[in-house]
Order: sequence, then structure tokens, then C-alpha cells
Amino acid sequence: MDNKGSYKIDIEGSILKLRTSSFRGDRGSFLHSGIYNRELASSLASGAVILIVVFVIAGSFKITFIHFVLAVLLFGALFLFFRTFIFSEPTLLAVFDKGGKIFIKKGLIGRKNLYHLDALMDIKVNRRTFVPENIDGVKLVEKVALQHGTVIPGFGRKEELFTVELEFKNKKQITIFSSELPSEAHDVMLKLKEFLEIKNA
Repeated sequence: MDNKGSYKIDIEGSILKLRTSSFRGDRGSFLHSGIYNRELASSLASGAVILIVVFVIAGSFKITFIHFVLAVLLFGALFLFFRTFIFSEPTLLAVFDKGGKIFIKKGLIGRKNLYHLDALMDIKVNRRTFVPENIDGVKLVEKVALQHGTVIPGFGRKEELFTVELEFKNKKQITIFSSELPSEAHDVMLKLKEFLEIKNA
């Protein structure tokens, strides 16, 4: 078993399983990623539930100190619930079976896609560079953040990703892992190639 934090590889006989929450191969949203995160979403959802509960019980009960304590405890429990089950990181599961099949599934309820192993031509690491297109939007967000005494680390910077991609004979390409570290992407590629006995070009 290989567990590097951003990915996990399990090998059981003729089957290799790759699990990761880092498999983005596209640009994403610079503004969205700078302002929104899963912790913030979980906090907002938890706060909304607390407010609804307060409005419901306020007409029937006198709010006391114990209610504030319970609200704080409930907020913590709700935050953990939303962060773990509602706003959890999407995951990818790729299963390589030497019997001749490749299964790829994204998310808990995502559709499982089946590919034939003999259709796999190569596994490669590609380098992708993304630069923010909406420079004015980036500057505006940075200005507002500074006015509030907040700095968003890395916001609006050029982003470089190293992706591990499956290349099939029909020209189809599937990203199964991505990292800002080239060494990490190459490690995943080499482990897959070694298991599947694919020779480096």
C-alpha cells in the first residue's frame, strides 16, 4: 500500500486501486477558489441551521445561557457533518485489473466507467499552466480583502499542474491524478506503468 496524502495506491494480486481527491485537469475558477472553500460553505450551512432553530424555538422558550452553549455545540456537530458528508472532497477511484479491465469512478454516487486494458496505449505526465483571465476581477477581490485586513495566499497567481493521464488507442485521454509537484505525478505514473508492465517510451 502506498499512501502519500494526496493519493493512495493498494495492490491486491492482479488488481491495483488508485484513490485520490486530486484529479483536476482543467482551469477551475480563480475567483471562486479564492473566496469560497468547503470550510466556509460548511460554516454558512451550519449557521443557517442554527438560525432556523433559534427562530423556531424563540417564540416558545425563553433564550437562556444554556441555549447559547447548546447552539455552539450544535454548530460544531453540524460543521463536522456538512464538511464530512455534504461538502466533502470529490474522490476518484481507478481500478486496474490485469484480467483486462479498467474501472474509473468519480464521487460516491458517480457512474462507473469501464475501459478495456488492451485499449490503453500509454500513461503519461502532462504539464498544464493556467493563468487568470479576469485580471480586473482578481485585483478587485485583492483590494476588498486588503480593506478587511485579509490576505488570500496564492490568489490570482499562475497555476501549474502536472497531470497523470491515460491515453487510449482511440485518442481518448482521461486525467486520473494531478499535483503541483512533478515528482508526485511521476511517482504515480511509474507505479502504474510498473504494475501494468508498460515500458517507458
